[in-house]
Amino acid sequence: MIYCPSCGSELLFDAASQMMVCGYCKNRFDPRMLNDNVSNDAQTLPYYDSYAYICPSCGAEMETTDQNDAVGFCPYCKGSSMIFDKLRRDWKPEGIVPFKITKEQCKQLYCAEVKKYFFVSRKYKDPALIDSFRGIYMPYCRFTGIVDGPVSLRAKSQETNIGNDDYRTDHYELKGTARYTVTETIAHDASAAFDDHISERLGSYDERELKSFHPAYLSGFYAESGNVDMNEYASLVQDEMLTYLQNEMKNTSAMQTAAAPIHVTIEPDHIQNTVPMQMVTSRHRLFPVWFMSYRRGEKITYAAVNGQTGKVAADLPLSPFKILIAAVVLSAVIFGLLLLIMYFLPTVPASATLGICTMLGFVGMYVLQHCYIRTVGAALHQKEMTQKLPFGFILQSMIAAVSMLLITTDGTYQQYRSMIGTVLGFISMGVLLFIYFLGQTILTAKISKINLTGVSMQSNGILIEAKKFKRINTVMRTVMFLTLAAFVPFIVSNNQSSIFYYGLAAVAAAELFALTILHIIFQSSVARRRLPQFNKKGAAYDQI
Repeated sequence: MIYCPSCGSELLFDAASQMMVCGYCKNRFDPRMLNDNVSNDAQTLPYYDSYAYICPSCGAEMETTDQNDAVGFCPYCKGSSMIFDKLRRDWKPEGIVPFKITKEQCKQLYCAEVKKYFFVSRKYKDPALIDSFRGIYMPYCRFTGIVDGPVSLRAKSQETNIGNDDYRTDHYELKGTARYTVTETIAHDASAAFDDHISERLGSYDERELKSFHPAYLSGFYAESGNVDMNEYASLVQDEMLTYLQNEMKNTSAMQTAAAPIHVTIEPDHIQNTVPMQMVTSRHRLFPVWFMSYRRGEKITYAAVNGQTGKVAADLPLSPFKILIAAVVLSAVIFGLLLLIMYFLPTVPASATLGICTMLGFVGMYVLQHCYIRTVGAALHQKEMTQKLPFGFILQSMIAAVSMLLITTDGTYQQYRSMIGTVLGFISMGVLLFIYFLGQTILTAKISKINLTGVSMQSNGILIEAKKFKRINTVMRTVMFLTLAAFVPFIVSNNQSSIFYYGLAAVAAAELFALTILHIIFQSSVARRRLPQFNKKGAAYDQI
């Protein structure tokens, strides 16, 4: 605890003014100018005093400089209490980025983020929940790599035309001796409690605002102690360093002189590149995070706000009720439009309605599967799975819908319209099936082959949920695909009663609705986490 030099009351760090504020006399002090035993020790010794609070449910640890700090819950498992452990001496970090975003600003930023997503459950907008944000300093580390020795890099020349449509690319092996010290790496969190899945989404911190560590910055906040073996990040950090190092090598005068005549460029991702890099040290810092959790049964969701930049990373499960209402409203609008078309165009038969519903079924299947693949790709950092919905698919779907109307509509020039509709239908359906649906099927198959190592437990959990969902989703999609394909002969023949066509259209709508419900369940499940079990074998979850 840091005391006020004027009245002896407790001082707390104020993020808005970056000053220590006395709650009694309201005086303000520069944290670095305070002079007491705790501060002096922190300035002269390699450690500082702190008090630990250990959650009896999951084993997570919080630290504070205030012995009387009241901790009524665990931010990670939402446990009802935390147990005061003892005074301990921790190695102080090299630096700290103080909180810049106040709690009120944090709540406003979180609310603004939630408002972007219409289908998020209302409970995540509850003022009582939002008020439970707590300020926590999370431990981060940076690594230093030293390269001193023989280097071998693969390079290639520019592609040159050697005649007609033939092109040539020459490949080279560049060898030499390099001496570099690499420090340009991404900071990684050093806490087993803080999921990498969230820390990555919070973005980077501006370390130009890094301050020399002083216990005063911890007043009014909690801190996590670094308890992750930094060797877990070794391969990841080395890849980051190699990318930076190879870019630096490209710009050296020796490389430019040697490569200029033949326009050689280094292939940074080549598997045969060898760079003898040694990881020699890591630099520990404390970065600010506003943290909030919501527990429901055996599932929990997290929300975090970058205490410096204000960037929000939150688990936001969808509300099935809201999506259900939206689906009903959208279905009513589409059905109303179809009725209006049949009212103003009496020549449009009921088979056209079935044709439109069939196309909507195909479109809905593709869009739902696209969302599934995109969710998995974004969570597991699979870039090829995070593409936006292709405009070509939307265009081909519209062409296919028009072809259905041309095929089924009676009246003048019926034969010509039917012929044009048939040609357009075959072309558009061929493109949809053999380009878009086939490409989507290939991406879906790759999900089963993803094998994750050295990633966050949340990412592993999402992969497990994705593989479970894939099986039942594939069965449902196959049934729906065969059903919609069976409708096509009836649409083309156009010789059944209106009630028959409307009945088949209702079947298509029911199947699409069931598939939508399955996807809602999946999206909700991946946004919730299992309760953490940090005290079981040091893992974030007892089962994955």
